[in-house]
Amino acid sequence: MKRSSDQIFDELLVLRCQDKDQTAVGLLWKRWQPKVLSWSYGFLKDQDQAYEIAQESWVSIIKCIHKLKDPALFRFWAYKIVQRRAADWIKQQQRERNSVHQFEVENISPSEAEPQGQMELMLAAIHDLPQQHQQVLRLFYLEKTPIKIIAQILDKPEGTVKSSLYHAREQLKKKLKYESYE
Repeated sequence: MKRSSDQIFDELLVLRCQDKDQTAVGLLWKRWQPKVLSWSYGFLKDQDQAYEIAQESWVSIIKCIHKLKDPALFRFWAYKIVQRRAADWIKQQQRERNSVHQFEVENISPSEAEPQGQMELMLAAIHDLPQQHQQVLRLFYLEKTPIKIIAQILDKPEGTVKSSLYHAREQLKKKLKYESYE
């Protein structure tokens, strides 16, 4: 496979960064910051948060670049760091939303429950699903995340994500059908 001059230059910069060359670090950041930011935004769809994740990722990239054995793999390695940071942030947001929702459900008065009965039933049914199914449903429906991105976030093949989404929907249908007849 023939490498482009940009790829060769990036590899050289990585090697120089591994030798603690600060000029190379600056050049590598300048060349890759737009790509890292774009990759982060692709997961989060929030410019400010994407910028934060990109910056956190750069701290990790620079701190751990000496561990990269093959400079030709820098792109994939850096993208994986961004992906993991974005996934961690998304999981943290989900945990926060779940705890807020749990607090609201536990503290809702009976008079407030009537208008939201269907929604509460749906949220309770989702909450009773296995964590893997909750995660896929939330990413797909609430976060409007494409299956391809969900697969990257969860580090699973797209087919597995589609299968999980299907099974989550089926379990949710069964649960709602059962709950509505009680």
